[in-house]
Amino acid sequence: MSPPSANQATSGIAADFVVDRVRRHESHRGAYFAFQMDRPESVRIFDPAERGRHVECTCEEFQSSQVICIHIYWLFDGLNAVLRTRRALGTQDISTGDVLAQISALYGLIGSRLSSLPTLLSATRDEISSDTDDATDAIGSPAFSDTRAEQVRDMLSVFDTAALPEDYDPGNASTTAGNEQQNLYVPNNLPATIFQIAVRDGKVFESLRTVITHDICANTHFSKLRTRAREAFARLDSYIENGPSDDAETADQDIPRCAKMLRIIVDQICQFRDSRASSGPLSAPVKRRVAEILVEILQEVCNRNEDIYYRIGWEREMADGEPDRNRNLYAYLIDDPPRSNSSTPDWMKETFVIDRLRQTPTDEWRHLIERLTSIVDQMRERMEDEDDPPLAYTKLERMIQEYTAEAFEPSSSSVQRRPTLGSHRQRQRRRFE
Repeated sequence: MSPPSANQATSGIAADFVVDRVRRHESHRGAYFAFQMDRPESVRIFDPAERGRHVECTCEEFQSSQVICIHIYWLFDGLNAVLRTRRALGTQDISTGDVLAQISALYGLIGSRLSSLPTLLSATRDEISSDTDDATDAIGSPAFSDTRAEQVRDMLSVFDTAALPEDYDPGNASTTAGNEQQNLYVPNNLPATIFQIAVRDGKVFESLRTVITHDICANTHFSKLRTRAREAFARLDSYIENGPSDDAETADQDIPRCAKMLRIIVDQICQFRDSRASSGPLSAPVKRRVAEILVEILQEVCNRNEDIYYRIGWEREMADGEPDRNRNLYAYLIDDPPRSNSSTPDWMKETFVIDRLRQTPTDEWRHLIERLTSIVDQMRERMEDEDDPPLAYTKLERMIQEYTAEAFEPSSSSVQRRPTLGSHRQRQRRRFE
């Protein structure tokens, strides 16, 4: 690292910046997380699957020279501390490429910590690593639990009809502990005031937690994600019916964009379920509901196994070399998904929905066995080559076979007929026709 770059890195690591909020955005350049400072500057970390290793800052220095600025160095150091529980080893061990590569590599972890990152990044190293068990729970306490701030945001987001906890903004609510009770009042903003008080007052927090339980929060969160999935299908259907929209939010909601959104939603559902399970047990009905939503999404994709442009009533010029999968949602997600590469996130490489179901305990999806069997039949009926079935079909059929082999295994006291799948099922049908 050159002396000017080393000085820049040292200044950035030693800086005392504050992150007001972290948000995920979609743009024509791809998805990115924006880290908005308590000043005009904002650092953007783009999805490496779309942009490769790309990090940028809106500050004048970066925009004019494209040289890593102190804001990016500061964020690099902070994210290492928060997400990897360590700090940069020193400027002599940092190269420009290392900074960009390491920040990009953290993209997948950022989404699971959106609501808490502003607090953690704005803290000193001592505050991050210190034990907060000795902190008092009264209003005006100089220290408070970030986990509590995250839970309060989670609880209050229940009252927002669309925002997920990581997107929920109570408005002007500070996560910096205050020493005076009157500082907790946020004029003309009841949610922000409640947030301030509940984060700092243990009794108020416990009262909210008693009423707004973990299951209520989880159910509400999953309902919002289910709504987002249904909206994605609806936008695709509208695109098929009417063509591209003038509305920037819904314009060109074609197969690739719809498929990507559905993958994001499935990943969000499973990440949220796993994060809740690690912080406290979810009830059996909530876990079963997660499986129901995943199967519903899978079923809707299977129902769209057709060329969407075959009967459109509007003009569309086919792009040169357009893959057939770009015309069929089922093909894009299940039958013939795009090939991945080294920069593709793991959740984009998975067999859509089915890999997540296979990782789920049987008790959570056994009540959906008939729907899953119906989906396998539906896949088989539309299969062009039975000797070379899609990987998704093979995995799902095997999952059902493993379940039925265990559930219907003959015992010493009784013998039960074991359901059959695949060619055995077809022979059974022909036998009674």
